Amino acid sequence: MKRLVVILFAGAFAGSIAQAQSTPPTAEELQKQIQALQQQMQQMMQGYQTQIDQLKQQVDQLKAQQATQQAEAARAPEAPAPPPPAPSAPASPALSNPAISFIPDFTFSGGDDPYWRQGNPVQVREAEISFAANIDPYASAFAALSWSQADQKFSVEEAYGLFPSLPGGWTMRIGRFYADFGKQNQMHTHAWFQADQPLAERVMIGPDGWGDTGVSLSHLLPTPWASDLTFQVGGDGPQRLFGGQSSQLSYLVAWRNFWDLSDNSNLEAQLSLAGGKNPTGHGTGVGDLAVTYRYKLPGSKSHTLLWRTEFIADQYRTPDGILHSAGGFSYVDWQFTRNWFFGARADYAEHPLAPSLHDKGGALVLTWMPSEFQKFRLQVERTDYALLGMRDAVVFEYGFAIGPHGAHPF
Repeated sequence: MKRLVVILFAGAFAGSIAQAQSTPPTAEELQKQIQALQQQMQQMMQGYQTQIDQLKQQVDQLKAQQATQQAEAARAPEAPAPPPPAPSAPASPALSNPAISFIPDFTFSGGDDPYWRQGNPVQVREAEISFAANIDPYASAFAALSWSQADQKFSVEEAYGLFPSLPGGWTMRIGRFYADFGKQNQMHTHAWFQADQPLAERVMIGPDGWGDTGVSLSHLLPTPWASDLTFQVGGDGPQRLFGGQSSQLSYLVAWRNFWDLSDNSNLEAQLSLAGGKNPTGHGTGVGDLAVTYRYKLPGSKSHTLLWRTEFIADQYRTPDGILHSAGGFSYVDWQFTRNWFFGARADYAEHPLAPSLHDKGGALVLTWMPSEFQKFRLQVERTDYALLGMRDAVVFEYGFAIGPHGAHPF
C-alpha cells in the first residue's frame, strides 16, 4: 500500500516538474500546486485507511463467528439429548463395565484339629467375585459374592452403596457389609495375616464373622490427630449375639484414632461397642478394643513390622442371669525381605454360654508373596480345646487375584 502511494506521488510530482520546465510557474502557483497535491494525498490516504478498517472489521467478524462455532461444538456433547422413543439409550461404559475381580483361596491341611478336619484336606476353601463401579456422580457401589466349599453355595459377602459426600461431611453405606467391630472382622478371607481366624473371632463372634445388613454413618472428628466416629444399625448380625424374636436390630458405635509416632512408625486404636437382643429375648452387649502398631526400618523399603492386638468382652443376658466372657488375640507380622513374611499369633477365648470353658493356642506362619497378586503360605498351629484337649494342624495356603481388586481397610 505504501509503495502505491509513493508511485502516485512520484508521478504527480514528475508531471508538475514537466509542466514547470515548459512554463516556469510563479511562486504562488507552486504553492497552490503543492497544496493541491497534499489534499490529493490526504484524500487518497483516507480512502485507503477506510478500506483497511473495513477489511479488519470483516476479519474480526469471521474470527468471532469461528470462535462461536467452536464453543458450540465443544458444548454440544454436554447438552442433554432428547431420549429416543425406543430402544432406550445405552448405559455409559463406566456403568456397563464395572471393575471385576476373581480371588480363589486354596488350602491343603493335615493334622487332627477339628477346625480343618471338618472339610476336605484339599479344597477350594473360598472363591470370591467382586464388582465395583460408580453408580452416578453421588454414589458408588461394591459387591462381593463368595462361594464356600463348606456350604457348597454362593453367598453375598458384601453389597452396598457408598455415599462419600453427604452434607456435614458424613459418609454413608447402605446394604450388606462387614461391621466395624475391630479390625480383623473387616478383612476378607484372602486378606487375613494367617490361614484361619483367631479363636476369639470364631468362638465369640462366629465362624463367618460379623456381616450385617443395614446403614452405616461415619464422620471425621475435629481432633489434632486423625479420628473418626462410625454409627451402624443392622438387622442381620450374628445369630448367636443378636437373634431375638422381638427385635433383631443391633446397634454399633466405633471410634477410631490414628497417630504418627515418628517418620517410621504409627499407632492405631479402635474402640467398638455394640448391643441388641439375643435369642433368649434379653440384651447382649459386646465390645472390642483393637490396637495396631506399624513400624518400618529406616532406610528400608521392605523391612516392616505390624503388631495387632484385639481384646473382646461379651455380656450375655439370659432369664437366669448374666454371663460374662472374654477373649483376645495378638499377632506380629514381620516382612524381613521384599517378598517374605514371618508371623506368630497367640489366642485365648472363653465360651460365651459357658465362660468356665476356654480355648487357647498359637500359630507360626511363613508367607511368600512373589507379588501383590499371589500368596503362598505355610502355617503350623497348636490349639488346646477345653473339650477336646491338644490338637495340631499343618496348613498350606495358596491364593491369587485377577482384576482390579480394591484395597481393604488400612
